[in-house]
Amino acid sequence: MPDCAALVSLLVMILFGIVCWNSVRAASFEVPLPPDVKVVWDLGKAYREKTTTRERICLNGLWRCQPAGGAVTDSIPSDGWGFFKVPGFWPGRTSYIQEDCQRVHAHPSWKDGGLRNATAAWYQRELTVPEDWAGRRITLSAEYVNSLAVIYVDGKKSGELRYPAGEADLTSVCRPGGKYVVSLVVVALPLKGVLLSYSDTNSARAVRGSVDRRGLCGDVYLEGTPAAARIVDAKIATSVRKGEIAVSAALVGLAAETPYAVRVKVRDGGVLVRDFTSKAFKADELQDGRLAVSEKWKPEKLWDVHTPQNLLIAEVALVEASGKLLDVYHPTRFGFREFWIEGRDFFLNGTRIFLSAVPLDNAQLGARTATYEGARETMKRLQSVGFNFVYTHNYGCEPGSHLSFAEVLRAADDEGMLVSLSQPHFSHYDW
Repeated sequence: MPDCAALVSLLVMILFGIVCWNSVRAASFEVPLPPDVKVVWDLGKAYREKTTTRERICLNGLWRCQPAGGAVTDSIPSDGWGFFKVPGFWPGRTSYIQEDCQRVHAHPSWKDGGLRNATAAWYQRELTVPEDWAGRRITLSAEYVNSLAVIYVDGKKSGELRYPAGEADLTSVCRPGGKYVVSLVVVALPLKGVLLSYSDTNSARAVRGSVDRRGLCGDVYLEGTPAAARIVDAKIATSVRKGEIAVSAALVGLAAETPYAVRVKVRDGGVLVRDFTSKAFKADELQDGRLAVSEKWKPEKLWDVHTPQNLLIAEVALVEASGKLLDVYHPTRFGFREFWIEGRDFFLNGTRIFLSAVPLDNAQLGARTATYEGARETMKRLQSVGFNFVYTHNYGCEPGSHLSFAEVLRAADDEGMLVSLSQPHFSHYDW
């Protein structure tokens, strides 16, 4: 019996040691989150856009995160993970036009200010590729990266995303139905090591290049698209004066001798209001990889500052000339409108308009104000005191100058606000 008691005692001690070790290891691996904060990586609960040939799923939310420290290597950290929300810039560089609005769940092991002083940081999360994506090209895309992200799937280097945005093909390392750990190391690389600053109008001075808004600063998506011929971009242009709608589609993966066509369907609230198809073409007829098709048409309801509800949806599809459907691009929302200048007068849809303008800081301030809700609330306040036109306040387009404008522009469409975008500052051109 004494031997049995000793054996039982030894087993209890071993089990207790295993439990303690696992607890220590878990605490070391990632920081515990407060009870009211949850990590949701279930793609079934994520925002998604789906057509008959493709689907993209939003990967926004809390990701594991930690500063990369000194020299960035391919060695993915095995512990010391905190959490930070995507999209958003790393905190610590506040100014009159930049605020810290997102909480960093820092790991106790972080040193030297954590993300506050970081020039590079690791992100990580788990995902499961949908089973019905068999045969599709699988990509990871980011709307706005400040300014370089290197992607690893289950520890294997698998692609890069470079400022300002892009996608990485993960088809060779991801299979439908498979579960993976995706890690990214994001490096804040300035446009140049040394820039000329013109803040003093009397002279220019050399300043060290920096990235004010660092990290994944736009939506991140997992996307499944056709593996061969497909659409990679669609732009809609409307003309009130010509009574015309024009569609420009960027196409890739076309077979040399196959005749194709681009088909466009325009819907108003789900009702088909226009349907037209381009002439048959072959791959060598594209101009800079794009095909343009136009149609004479002018709807009765135009988008205007007082009729922002008049929005339409364009469905752009690639078909073989025989009619076989190859790809249907994501729904493209637009308003039929035209703005032009005659002499010193501005015209919107043929009516002279007086512009009352103010700079819009939302995409510079932070993730809170760059959301759809934040941007629309700002525009409502501006309209209440007579403003009908805003211009983005970044005054430059170098890495870190702003977050993604996607939600700001969507809010402007819905609220009836005209928007002008800043061009790159002349000091950022390589003369």
